[in-house]
Amino acid sequence: MKKKQLLWVGLYLALILLPVVTSVLALRAAGWPLRPLWDDGAAALGMAGLAIVLLSFCLLGRAKPLSSLLGSDLLMQAHQLMGRTALVVLLLHPFFYSLWAAPAGPAEPTLSTSLRITGGSWGLFTGLLALACLLALVFTAIFRQRIGLAYERWRWIHSVLALAVLVLGVHHTLVSGRYAQLPAVAGVWALLTLLALASWLVVYALRPLMQRASSFSVSRLTRCADRIWLLEITPQGPHRLPFRAGQFVWLKIGHRWPHIDNPFSISNAPDASGKLQFLIKEAGDMTRALASCPLGTAVYVDGAHGRFDIPADAKAVTMLAGGIGIAPMVSLLADAVARQDPRPIRLLYADKCPSQMVDVLTLSGAANLPDFKLLRMVEHAPDGWGEQVGRLDADGLTRAMRDPAFGSLGNDSCHLICGPDPMMDAVETTLMRDGVPASLIVSKHFKYDFSGRSPLALRVRQGWWLTSGGLVLGLAVMLIWR
Repeated sequence: MKKKQLLWVGLYLALILLPVVTSVLALRAAGWPLRPLWDDGAAALGMAGLAIVLLSFCLLGRAKPLSSLLGSDLLMQAHQLMGRTALVVLLLHPFFYSLWAAPAGPAEPTLSTSLRITGGSWGLFTGLLALACLLALVFTAIFRQRIGLAYERWRWIHSVLALAVLVLGVHHTLVSGRYAQLPAVAGVWALLTLLALASWLVVYALRPLMQRASSFSVSRLTRCADRIWLLEITPQGPHRLPFRAGQFVWLKIGHRWPHIDNPFSISNAPDASGKLQFLIKEAGDMTRALASCPLGTAVYVDGAHGRFDIPADAKAVTMLAGGIGIAPMVSLLADAVARQDPRPIRLLYADKCPSQMVDVLTLSGAANLPDFKLLRMVEHAPDGWGEQVGRLDADGLTRAMRDPAFGSLGNDSCHLICGPDPMMDAVETTLMRDGVPASLIVSKHFKYDFSGRSPLALRVRQGWWLTSGGLVLGLAVMLIWR
């Protein structure tokens, strides 16, 4: 990992361990007697797990400075992977206690209470309920498609379960936690809870209320390929949404319900009119209903988010797009045209058949670039097709790079990749196998799971293992130092 990435991992770990470190320091200052090692270990696991849960709200709080700095992809992956760590840690947390059989009795002078699996303790009850909600939350997030849960319904369930875990988990900690009775520790929990609640309220309450004053309306809706629509929206008022080419927004069409919005990449370059264009493929209920959306329909936008741009110091640019992954590429090309970017730019655009491909040159104006070449690749080629045939996988990429019509720019080019996960996995693996450094590969992933086997995907999971291992090591050091 790079030094910058290690720095962010270290900062994230420090925030997770903050309640534990504060507890140890406050315990020493108060002069409280130590509990058995296993009991403090159990408490440390619980505190770290809850801290991960609370920080997860901030990772998905759609804070523009954070998503622009680190990228929404990285934040989303950290949210999903560390959610697994939190679940494991919190499941283990109660089983480390040695107080399961402790008899009921008056509270200790240190305000420490015994842990009993029965006995009417509200703190214990809310802890168990929080754990059940967390299990349901993680299960539905991982297996949503397998169990046939619609995206909009899942979003509502996910937000409610997340809020339940927050409220119940914090109540359990404050009522049952020995160290939460210390003012300094309680202050840390108050700070982390306020940050998490603020993130939740911004997404599900504040921004939906504010969006009415900065709404857009549908000004153009055109079918530009099989199952692909060009949606153009225009601001209703003087406001303009600042964005960079390659970013995305969350769209609500015809409503302001907070749990029903979908992310779409912007496909035009910034201009003075403030209009936004999107290439949207029919895939779910919302996108299939787009065809019947009348002009003038109100649209509400949350953004712009993410970071997917051409590095300023790149000597040349190779774009590799699969399917609807062409959307951010069109935006980047249109922006390059507006800036009259003199660098060599190549675009390899792959899809199943020509009827599903948009007219990149018309949408972006890329034909006006000083040095631009487009090569298309389809799996099912019609008669007379004079371009590449096949999938954009390892073999397809190798053949395309050798095509004289494409004019490969070599390993010194910055490679931008966006498309289906299998395609991105194959392309990333092939590029790095052929000597392209990771610093010259910029990826825009739509899904986040354990299927990726490219060096870049493995690096993300290595970062997760490093973070989780650092957490275990940090907890061990705190327990020894206490």
